[in-house]
Amino acid sequence: MQSKRIRYFIGIMDISINTAQNVHIAYTPAGLAQRIWATIVDFAILGGLSFTCFAILQAQNAGRGTLIIFSTLLLSYHLLCELLFQGRSIGKMTQHLRVVRIDGKKVSFWDYLLRWVLRLVDISISLGIVGMLSIILTPKMQRLGDIAAGTTVINEKPNIRLSQFAADDIPETYEVTFREAALLSDRDIRIIQEAMKEIKKDKDQQILMALSQKVKELTGIQTDMDELSFIETVLKDHHYLTKA
Repeated sequence: MQSKRIRYFIGIMDISINTAQNVHIAYTPAGLAQRIWATIVDFAILGGLSFTCFAILQAQNAGRGTLIIFSTLLLSYHLLCELLFQGRSIGKMTQHLRVVRIDGKKVSFWDYLLRWVLRLVDISISLGIVGMLSIILTPKMQRLGDIAAGTTVINEKPNIRLSQFAADDIPETYEVTFREAALLSDRDIRIIQEAMKEIKKDKDQQILMALSQKVKELTGIQTDMDELSFIETVLKDHHYLTKA
């Protein structure tokens, strides 16, 4: 069970995005539970709005045209919210989530529209099953709408703090091997440390190989160093490069 947990967290290590100005930004992908809670909040709000609006319209004996207009606005709830609140619905706000493009560009109207259209498949028709499976199975935790639009949902308020690196008193004369280690976020380092505890405890080479591969993907490091030495060196390099 612990091994599966470690594998899961290795899989959701930060999404690295390069902006048009070539500035490296690390985002934490939103977890499935967070997205489900955000969806529940949105459905609750949408349900309340629908009941209130139609009750008022019925009391006012509104015509068919007015009903169609209000129905269209309610059906467009997610699209309108993400347009007005820059990638956030009210439910996403409660979970500190936001829609962003993977390539770092500004999310366009057409991106939001494509995500909204594919909600029919991801959530409405399949009762959320397709969306959940897609999020679980894709490396950047994307539903079909995200994949089509080149977007994902990120957590803007990561709650994992970097624990103190217990290196054997890295000397001031320490020579950094991989300067790319500084690209790793605090959350990445925390996950690496947790994984290393599991690896050293159970001698799990599969987790070690998966961890090593993930770190290389995130940093772009290419090396023939063995996996264990590589991870230990990356941790030391990161600590040395980012210490105050």
